[in-house]
Order: sequence, then C-alpha cells, then structure tokens
Amino acid sequence: MAIGHVEAQAADPMVVSSPQLRVGVVGAGAWAGEIHVPVLCAHPGVSLVGIWNHNPQRAKALAEAYSTTAFDSYDAMLEAVDVVSFAVPPDAQPALAQKAALSGRHLLLEKPIAFSLADGEALVDFIAKANVASIVFFTRRFEAEVAKELAAIAEARNWQGATARFFSGAMLPGTPYTNSVWRQRRGALWDIGPHALSVLLPILGNVVAVEAKRQEPKITLLRLTHVNGGQSDVALSFHAEPAAQGESYCFRSGSQTATVDVRPARRRGAFHHAVDALITAAKTGAPHSCDVRFGLRVLQILVAAESSLQRGVAVPVVA
Repeated sequence: MAIGHVEAQAADPMVVSSPQLRVGVVGAGAWAGEIHVPVLCAHPGVSLVGIWNHNPQRAKALAEAYSTTAFDSYDAMLEAVDVVSFAVPPDAQPALAQKAALSGRHLLLEKPIAFSLADGEALVDFIAKANVASIVFFTRRFEAEVAKELAAIAEARNWQGATARFFSGAMLPGTPYTNSVWRQRRGALWDIGPHALSVLLPILGNVVAVEAKRQEPKITLLRLTHVNGGQSDVALSFHAEPAAQGESYCFRSGSQTATVDVRPARRRGAFHHAVDALITAAKTGAPHSCDVRFGLRVLQILVAAESSLQRGVAVPVVA
C-alpha cells in the first residue's frame, strides 16, 4: 500500500537521546480530548510532555484532566518535545507544522493537511528540507484489520474501479463536532472524503480527474478517474441518520468483485498504530506510506473536487 515518500535531504534526522519520544499536543478541542491526549498518555513508546492551545483555559483544563503540563507558548512546548501531535483545524495546521519541522520536530498530522495547495506544498517542502518524520492520521489505514483486508485486495488482482459509500452521523445534533466551524463550512468532502480516498488510492492508483456534485444539500458525489483509466464513484455524507449510516467499498475487475464493509472506527486503536508508525519512521528514517506527501496527494484531489462542485464540470487533478 505504499504511495509516495518524502526523499531524504541533506539535513540529519533529529537524534533522540531518551528511550521514549517526548510528545506535545497542539489543540484542546474534542478531537484532542477524545483521541490524541488519552492515547499518547497510555502509549508505552512515548511520553506526553504537555499541551498547548491558543486558548490557555482549554489547554489547562485538558492538561489537568491528564496530569500533564499546559504550556504558555508554542515555542516553549517545541523546546521540550521530540514530536508534535496536531489536533487543530486544517487552516491552522500548516504554519504550526512548518515551525515544528524547522525546529527538528517529527510531526503527527491530521487530515486534510491544509485547505490550499500552496499551504500543502509548502508544508511538504519544509518537512523534506528538515528531514523529519511525518504521519498523517488516515484512520482506516491504521486500523489493523481493515489495513490487512485492503492489502489482500490490492495484491489479488488489477482492479478496474470501485464504488464507495461513507455515510456518518458526525454532524447530527448532540455530537461534539457540530460546533466545528471548518466542518460546517467545508462539508463532508473535506472531513470524511480524505478517509475514502486513503482507501481507494492504494488499490486503484492516483486520481487524474474528478467530477463532483451534490445529490442533495447533505450528500456529495464524486466520480474519480484513476491513472490507469479506471473509475470509482464515492458518496459522502456526515448528516446521515443512524439507519443510513455505514461505510463500504466494492472493488471490481470484470465480473470479479471484492467488498469491504467497515465497522465503526476504532479510533483510539488506530491512533495508537499511527503513533507506532511515527516512532518507527523517526528512529529509522524510513518514510511511511501515509506521510505528508501522501497527504498532499489527497489534498490535490480535494481541491479539484471543490473546483468541480463550483464549476459543474470534471476537473483535472494538479500533480
């Protein structure tokens, strides 16, 4: 499932003297409190040093709940850590991550890595020049059972296309994400779309063109043309009622099909595996298939899909 790597640059990787990587979390919202902080606190391979957030009160409350430090400044946290784990909106992540990379810190990033191609491309360049490790947390790629099933499908044959459906209830009233401004503005395409793309690309290859439309205000449809000429169709919604929720992928090659019905995400377990992957990449210097360059490939498709929604035509994907 290897897709795209950041090549090593002249700079030497950061040398970590302690047996555990020291990690700091940026962000103190629902995702930080639900996933990042508890997993990092429990992971045997890292030591959670503390939390920084632009809202000091929120950082302090979350830090106190896990008996860790709330840093007064981002610079102070960078001085104390080997790794920065980001749980912030996509528009805030690039500048913070660039600064961390320039400080020689390894990066555990969230998807999408940015909203604009310029920010995404700059982040890739900064990370490559700093020669630090990066992982983008595409949940499905780090769920052991799902990843194993997808790897077996990828090896079975040359698949010609796929149908994907990802309907979640993330934005139904009462969930912790209904107050997320960026999710409200950007929609399911940018929130759960990256997860679907992270499953499709390793099996069908990169996307060269995308046509996007809205079936109704709360459902986004994508038709993806892959590099080998295959096509995949994706339906996305994060306003689905419980009876309609689910995530599935059906790959096809002639009369042959292979279907993956994905259970509700075991997010903490997946994040634990993402931390494992970052530890390995940081200590060996070997890039992971879900590094920042793969994150950029996904971003390129999202930007093209957004353009297609606005223009009403198929749009080539900038590579």
